[in-house]
Amino acid sequence: MRMAAYCRVSTEKEEQLTSLENQREFFEQYAQKEGDVLVKIYADEGISGKSLNKRDAFMQLLRDAETGAFDYAAVKDISRFARNTADFLHGIRTLKSIGVDVRFLSNNMKVLGESEFILTVFAALAQEESANLSKRVIFGKRQNAKKGRVPNIVYGYNKIDTYTLEINEQEGYIVKLMFKWYIEGEGTRRIAIKLNEMGIPTKRQAKWIPRTIRRILQNPIYTGKIVNNKSVTKDFLLGTRESIPEEEWYIHDRHELRIISDEDFELVQKRMSERQEQYKNDNPGNRYSNRHLFSNLIKCGECGKSFTAKVYQWKNSYVRYRCCIHNNNGNAHCTNSVSIDEQELLDEVKAYLLTAIEDKKAFTDKLMKQYKSQTSDVDIHHLTATRQTLEKRRSKFKEMFAADVITIEELKKEMSDIDEGMKSIDAELKEYNEIQEKAAHIDDIHKDIEKILMQNEYTNDDMRRIIEKIIVYPDKSVEVFMK
Repeated sequence: MRMAAYCRVSTEKEEQLTSLENQREFFEQYAQKEGDVLVKIYADEGISGKSLNKRDAFMQLLRDAETGAFDYAAVKDISRFARNTADFLHGIRTLKSIGVDVRFLSNNMKVLGESEFILTVFAALAQEESANLSKRVIFGKRQNAKKGRVPNIVYGYNKIDTYTLEINEQEGYIVKLMFKWYIEGEGTRRIAIKLNEMGIPTKRQAKWIPRTIRRILQNPIYTGKIVNNKSVTKDFLLGTRESIPEEEWYIHDRHELRIISDEDFELVQKRMSERQEQYKNDNPGNRYSNRHLFSNLIKCGECGKSFTAKVYQWKNSYVRYRCCIHNNNGNAHCTNSVSIDEQELLDEVKAYLLTAIEDKKAFTDKLMKQYKSQTSDVDIHHLTATRQTLEKRRSKFKEMFAADVITIEELKKEMSDIDEGMKSIDAELKEYNEIQEKAAHIDDIHKDIEKILMQNEYTNDDMRRIIEKIIVYPDKSVEVFMK
């Protein structure tokens, strides 16, 4: 008879791949013993048996069976075939319907000779074993997380053991470059391109992509903090994960691992948050750029979107800015057709800044008026009191859950509502505090203005240091808002 064999190992670790070789030898010996011809061995390497997802060799076995490529399939045991009862039944029913037998050699069972009930019981036991294994793994990982487990692979460090890292000086320098470039205005895509052009590979010796850069820029490990227990497996069969509330994270301070200062890390998080907000809904009027002098600083006084730059060539090149919504969609969406010349706007801004130096009091009064108008609707006492009330509600529901008064589902729902409310309040308080901080540092703004006016050339980063935004109205009037 013609025999096909199926084997699988759960991970790509070397010892498991050795196990795969052992399984292949086992099937060759079995075929020789039975006097059958081993047509093909179908092997899935590094694939979990919890579902059919990505088990390419298994799915190929089912397709080949329908073409009559072999008479029966041999599997060492039921857990190698599938640890998901539903997938197990799908597989054996598919093969049974076309008259192809499956022999489970360790269990001495055959699909065509055993009742489906008995096979289902064995498959259910295999699934339960997988579930228990998953629970043990989760428990072990949580215990290690409490002790300060470190990542297996993280750029910038060498792993010594489960709880110890050391800084890789060469990679650490590259991490510093990434943060420096991002602060200077480069995006993750541009940083990836620069590193690839320099011939610097990732930890896995691959090319850099924006997502990898973003993960590094958002990882607090570079400030000397190990953060564990951020998510947990929700469904071991589907492999889905569930986020854990921030207050339940395990945070370990490891000062010896610091590569980036807290100030630079927070600045990058702020810039990244701003860019993500600007990219929301993929709206071209909110996209970030630092290519031109006033990129992403000029806003339309009618629709609120950004003015985008266009370079013109006539004798000498020059740049003009127009509302992107009007430019792309016409008057039906925005009637602001004002076109701003970059050099003319720069001259106006410089003149405005000179008045700030010459009449400091008038400039300060104007700034204070702007700041007050931005916080006039904020009732700081009401926000603070509401946040305290939410904190008390949080504690109350935790106590109710501990006393078995409410279920975990009810607790999660209440916590979700409370967290949403606190997140909204925190955003308002943060904005209020930032504006208050600006008001307290007007002298610093004056110093920055003096430094910039002494320069012969200017960059987008220079403008962003002192200017919050420039609003251009349809009547051609311009309003400058300082940082």
